[in-house]
Amino acid sequence: MPSIDVGGVNLYYEEKGTGRPVVFVHGIPTDYRAWAAQVGPFSRAQRMVALSRRYAAPNPRQGDLADSTVGNNAADLKGFIEKLAIGPVDLVGHSYGGFAAAYLAADHPDLVHSLVLVEPAVSTLLVANQKSAGQLLGLLFRSPSVALAARRFQSRSLVPSLKALDAGDLGKAVELNVDGVQDWPGAYRGMPDQTRKMMLDNARTIAELRTEFPRFTATEALRISARTLILNGESTSPWLRKIGKLLAAAVPKAGAISVPMARHFPHMENPEFFNEKVLAFLGGATWPV
Repeated sequence: MPSIDVGGVNLYYEEKGTGRPVVFVHGIPTDYRAWAAQVGPFSRAQRMVALSRRYAAPNPRQGDLADSTVGNNAADLKGFIEKLAIGPVDLVGHSYGGFAAAYLAADHPDLVHSLVLVEPAVSTLLVANQKSAGQLLGLLFRSPSVALAARRFQSRSLVPSLKALDAGDLGKAVELNVDGVQDWPGAYRGMPDQTRKMMLDNARTIAELRTEFPRFTATEALRISARTLILNGESTSPWLRKIGKLLAAAVPKAGAISVPMARHFPHMENPEFFNEKVLAFLGGATWPV
């Protein structure tokens, strides 16, 4: 598998196929292998490229992940596209990787032909300043179910998973993270062996959730000029579903799809439906795809 150096950051990637490039950016705690079910279908139509973000396996990068911010990951992605000389690309980003993809598309529209955001974890759309008690209270008044779901994720998943990570209990950290983002106790244990192994390989990327998120509100989303598709699992947590709705309303040329029989990992949970809809979108289909 090849790698490319972007400003001193080694990025491993997998590619297959020919034609207009489609670049896949994974979330936490996964890597390029998260897109295994997409390699065959997408490479038959396009040049399919799946990269591992800066601290994800098998990249050798060491450190405490304090520099693995949304902005830095977006800069890595910009450098990756420019170094390979493949822009403008169709860009597909999941969760934290979706936040980085949206950030890139807003700042560098020339690099993005079409944008697909899968369960994008752009939490600043809910609360621009997540340290502001007033803004958090405002969310509670506006959308109580969303605020309570976000609070549940923070108290039952985010905080304890980071504590487990600090204690060196990688398995517990991943289980708490995945069960929390899936909003479903036992979700991690019910996943296939190879998926759990991939997630365990990337346990330390959970620490990315400690980094400060950049400002990205409806104002920033308005700068995304690419034709955009937003996908949420039909059973995803209310706070993630709300983010999808807010992005669909803010991005000028956006539409949204709910993926049946899926939560936060629809590309892995229901790949047949996911692949069909995204391929149709990238092929130019109009709404609904």
